[in-house]
Amino acid sequence: MNLLHFKLLAISGIFLMSSQSAFGQSVLKSHDTYQPLDISAERLEMKQKEGRAIFRGAVNVKQGHMTLTADTLTVFYETKEGFEKPNIDRLDAQGNVTLKSDTETLSGDWGVYDVNRRLVTLGGSVIFAQGENTLRGERLEFDLVSGLAKLDGQASQDGRVRGTFNVPKSGENKDQ
Repeated sequence: MNLLHFKLLAISGIFLMSSQSAFGQSVLKSHDTYQPLDISAERLEMKQKEGRAIFRGAVNVKQGHMTLTADTLTVFYETKEGFEKPNIDRLDAQGNVTLKSDTETLSGDWGVYDVNRRLVTLGGSVIFAQGENTLRGERLEFDLVSGLAKLDGQASQDGRVRGTFNVPKSGENKDQ
């Protein structure tokens, strides 16, 4: 990563974390990953010996205030306590991936939700939108505990992260 890319990434990350006027408080920060996952799809293929469940067709996952949609979702799980109590480790989403909360929408071509690490990673034409503000890049990591978002533009066409921010009029504060 060259110095310019590092500076853009650092500035975007600082801006995401600290700017209440451009990006308000994220609902995804401190998201309770221990809430039940409600998954629906057109088709389900279980591979119990491999510890995988593959959902296909208009997949919808709901967990608290967070909703994930995709064309295909693979759930990786362990069955330490038998098939009655599987422990979900990771969700891999492919095709038209969108993650929504009450305050933001993240989208990309693919996504990984690491339940144990509480980390969401999206890749391929990533868009992070909060209200009228948007960030675009190639790969996004979002830490559900700290709320830290890291956006990388390195693999995009010109290798840059892009942002569009709504600037409130003087004296106007939408968060109050």
